[in-house]
Formats: sequence, structure tokens, C-alpha cells
Amino acid sequence: MSSNKLYIRITRFITLGAIAFTIVSSLIYFFYAKSIEQKVTHKTLTQLFSTVEGSAEIAAYLDNEELALEVVESLQKNDMIVGSTIVSLTGMVVSTEASLTRFEKTQNFPLYDPFTPSDQVGEIYLEPNLSLMNQRVRHAALEQALVLMIQTLVIAILVLILVRSALTHPIQSIAASLHRIIPGDDNHLECPKGHENDEIGSLVVDINKLLESTRSTIKQERLLRNRIENLEKHFRLIFERSSAGIFLLDDHLRLTSVNQAFMKIAGIAMEERRYNKQNLFLPELFHDPKVVKNLLQDVLENGRQTACDLRLATFRNGEDRWLHCLFSTVKNDNGETLIEGLVVDVTERTFQMERILFESEHDPLTRLFNRRAGEQLLSIMLMDVKKNNNQLVLLLIDLDGFKQINDRYGHEAGDKVLVEVANRMQATMRKEDVLIRFGGDEFIIAFIPKIENTDEVDFVVNKLLAQFAGEIIVNNDTVITIGASVGIALFPQDGEDIETLIASADTAMYQAKNNGKNCAAYLASSS
Repeated sequence: MSSNKLYIRITRFITLGAIAFTIVSSLIYFFYAKSIEQKVTHKTLTQLFSTVEGSAEIAAYLDNEELALEVVESLQKNDMIVGSTIVSLTGMVVSTEASLTRFEKTQNFPLYDPFTPSDQVGEIYLEPNLSLMNQRVRHAALEQALVLMIQTLVIAILVLILVRSALTHPIQSIAASLHRIIPGDDNHLECPKGHENDEIGSLVVDINKLLESTRSTIKQERLLRNRIENLEKHFRLIFERSSAGIFLLDDHLRLTSVNQAFMKIAGIAMEERRYNKQNLFLPELFHDPKVVKNLLQDVLENGRQTACDLRLATFRNGEDRWLHCLFSTVKNDNGETLIEGLVVDVTERTFQMERILFESEHDPLTRLFNRRAGEQLLSIMLMDVKKNNNQLVLLLIDLDGFKQINDRYGHEAGDKVLVEVANRMQATMRKEDVLIRFGGDEFIIAFIPKIENTDEVDFVVNKLLAQFAGEIIVNNDTVITIGASVGIALFPQDGEDIETLIASADTAMYQAKNNGKNCAAYLASSS
């Protein structure tokens, strides 16, 4: 609205201020003029008294009413006096018709004896024309106010013209030019003529600097936006096309985002009816959910990166699958902590490593522990025995007549005999017992008896020897029988370490062979 324009508001403000100043000035001037008029009136009355002083004194001295009346009537003719009264000390009172009986607003002058000036003979009272005096004062004040109002009006018009031409119009011109400029364009403002060196010129310079800074910022933002869009495309491509499974978990360990590779690796796509990939509690995917849950909660609480191999739950065909998982924490835009995960299917590698480890620890023919892995297991077993103060039984088994089987039937038949013997010995063992192929036709069995006496040992040995009594068929129709000599060593009686116990069992085994083979013998000192 035009009434809200700057030059109108400034003019209105100045005008109101000038009017207020005029009113105050007029009031001050009124009281000042009244004071001056009162002084002038007093002076005039004094001058009038001086013109009639002699006649008034004679009239009062002689109590001459005619002379006194002549004096007061002559005074009445002056506009400044509305009434006068002469009073003698002897009681004469002569006044005009307009004179007041009370002398509250009059001025009095003493009358003295014409012959003896020190003796007072009466007084003369003069009543000033107050209405005339006030009229003069008001007239003068109104003239002053009128002059000030005219000055105020002239000043307001001049201010209106000056502000509009020197301030409002240039600012409107700058604003209109600024509205035509599109952010990021190379346009700039032109300074209004005549304002190159004043504040408006400085304003234009500052606005042009701001426009230049804005253009630079917009260009940088465009470049940054393009780079971010390219990065988003690349990351989206990596996320969607990656061969590794990628996912995000919320703080409740539920999936919030997954790529196709993760669905394929984890088997979610094959189990859509059972699992909702957008609301899946991740630990449920794995063989041991409790372990995985504790692992992920530790990642959330401590914020450290964790890598491990985890076994998937069996989803289809009963096959075992292993994933190498990398977990770490990230913050989203809301400041919430999430877990990002990267998984790679390492099933083949894991099985290969298991095969390599198995082959490195087991005999390729009998699939029993080989000598190196067996000695390590025996050392661990002995440490546990010492810790729990138990007894350890070590049996060294050597097949009787095995060399003749190889020489007569060949090594293939000998291998079949070794495999069958290994299977039969495994059938006599408990899960926690250790069976080792120690040499060509030598085996070691170690176990912890429940009762520390030879009865349980003898029972196990007799059961073992019974396994050798059965016939072994090789080459489809060839029947072979074989025996075994067993040496028995006990911990701690026959040795404090594995090497000593094996040596003691070996000595006992030769004692069994000397006793006629296909039997068992304790170490001579232990029997």
C-alpha cells in the first residue's frame, strides 16, 4: 500500500513531530506574550496615572467630586482602562460606572498632599482592560502558530520530495533491478546516477559482491550436486550389482536394506514365504542365533569393526553354508546407530580348508588321526588328565603277521585289512577316546577310565582283541584272519609325559609278542 511507502512514513513522522513542536512552541509563546503584555499594561497604566496625578491629588485634597469625576472620566476614554476610582482619606469616593466595587484586578497609586508631598491624601484605582490584553495575546499566539504551521507544511513537502527523489526512488530502482536478476546469472546492478559516492552507491557495490558470492556458491553447489549424483549412481551400482552381500541393520538387529546378492547368498529369496526381508531378525539366518545376537550387540555397544566366519542355518537340501561377515557401525541422518554388513559366501573355501586340515591331521588310508596330529591330541589329553588328577590309559597295538599278508596277497589286500581293522577298533571306542594310526601297522588308543583299576582296562582290551578274532574278506573271496599284540601303559605309573608313555607301551607290546602274540601285556613293572 502507498501509505506504507518509506517516503510517506518519513514525511508523516516529520509532520507529526513538527505539529507537536508547533503546539508546544505556541503554548510557550502564548504564556510568554501574556507576560510581556502584562508588563506593557502596567507601564501604560503608570504613564496614564502620571498624566492625571496632579489633578487627582488636588481633587482628593479638596474632596472636589467634580474634579475627581473629570479625572476618572478622562481616564475612562483610554482603551486600556475599563474603570477608575478616586478615594480620599476623608471618605470621598468618585468612580466611573464600569468600576468595580472590589479592587481585586485593579492597580492602585497613592495620592499625596500637593503642598506637603509626604502626606497621603487618598488613592486612585485603575482597572486594566484584561479582555483586550488577552485578545492581543491570543492574536499574537495564533499568528505565531500559523507561521509555524506554514513552515511545517513547507518542510514536510520538501522532505517528501527530497526523500522520494534521493532515497525512495533509487532504492525502488535497485529493488526492481534486483528482482529481474535470476540467481546464478552473470548480471549485476547498475548504480543510480548521482549516487556513485554515497551510501546508496556503497549499497549497490555490496549487493554486487553478494551476487558474485552467490553465483560462485551456486556454481559450487551445482558441481557438488553433480558429483554427489554420480557418486550415488556409482554406489547404487555397487550396491545392486556387487557379488558380495550388503545390508543395514537397525538397533533391534532387523534388516532395513539389503541387496540382491545378500538375498541370494543368505537364501532369503528361496524362503520368501517364511521370511520378510524387510523385517527379518538377522540372527535367525544363522546356525547359532544366540551367538550372532551377542556378537552384533557387542558391535553396537562398542562400535568396533568385527570380522568372522558364521554358519548359515540350513534352509534347503540340508547343505551347510558358511559366510565371511564384516560388521561395523554407521550413523544415519537422524543420528541413529546402524550396523552395516558385508558378507561373502566362503562355503567352498571353508570346506576346502577343512579338507586340507583333515588331510593334514588324518591318515589318508584309514582316516584315523596321523602320528603328528595324534601326538598333539595326546598332549592335550594328558594336560587335562593332570589338571583333573585322573588316570590315562595308553594302548599300543601292533598287528601280528601283517607283513605276510602284504607279501602273499599284495599291498591292496593289506590296505583293505588296515581299513577294516581301523573300523573295528573305532566300533569299540567312545566318542571322547583317541585312536591314532601311529605307523604302518601300529595303532594307539588312549582313554580315561572311569575307575582307576585294571578291571575296566582289561574289559576294553578284551573287547578290542575280540574284534580281531573275526575273519576279513579281501579280493571278494579271500578270507584272512589276523591278530594283534597290545602293550598297555598307565599314567602316572608308567610315565609323566607322552613320549615316556609311548615308549612304555611299546615295551609292553613286545612283552605281549613274546608271550605268544594276539594278547595284551602291561609294562612289567606295572603288572
